[in-house]
Amino acid sequence: MIIAIKGEHNSGKTTFIQKLIEKMKDYKIMVIKSSGQENVDVAGKDSYYFRKKGAHASIVVAKNETALFTNSMDLKEAINLAEKFFPDVIIIEGYESIENLKCTVIDMEEKPDVDAVCQKILREVKKIKIFVDGEELHLNKFVENLIYKTIKAMISSLKGGDGNEIEIMLKCL
Repeated sequence: MIIAIKGEHNSGKTTFIQKLIEKMKDYKIMVIKSSGQENVDVAGKDSYYFRKKGAHASIVVAKNETALFTNSMDLKEAINLAEKFFPDVIIIEGYESIENLKCTVIDMEEKPDVDAVCQKILREVKKIKIFVDGEELHLNKFVENLIYKTIKAMISSLKGGDGNEIEIMLKCL
C-alpha cells in the first residue's frame, strides 16, 4: 500500500508521518522523502568518489545504519526499489507530482486524524503481492486470501515453517 502525504512547507507532514509510524510499529514501513538538496552524499567521502568514477550505486554499511547512494532516480524507480524490501506500507513525502500514482493521498490541509488514517491503512494492508515485469498484479480479496492461505498451509507442514512472517521471492526467467 502506498500513502502520499501532501501539504505545504511546515504543514506538519513529518510529524504526522512519525505518529503514523509509531502507531504501526508492528508493520514494515518504508518512507520515501523528496529533498530539496542537490546531493545527500558528501564530496570527499569514498561513496561519493565511487559514483563519480562510474559506479551505479554505493552502499555504505556502518555499525548502526546502512545507506544506499545511487545516481538520481525518479519517484517510480524509488518505489520499485522500496518494494524490494517487501514493506507493508510505503509512505511518500515531499513530492509535488503524485497525481499519476495509484496511492492514497493524505492532504494536510484537511487536518487528518492520525488514528483514522492508521485504521484505514490497516484495513487495506495486503497479505500478498505479486509483481510481473516490475508492475504489481492487482489481486481481488478472494484470490489474495486463497493464495495466502494455500501457501501458509503448505509451508506450515515443513519443519520450521510455522513462523508468523513468511517472505517468498520467486523469479521465473
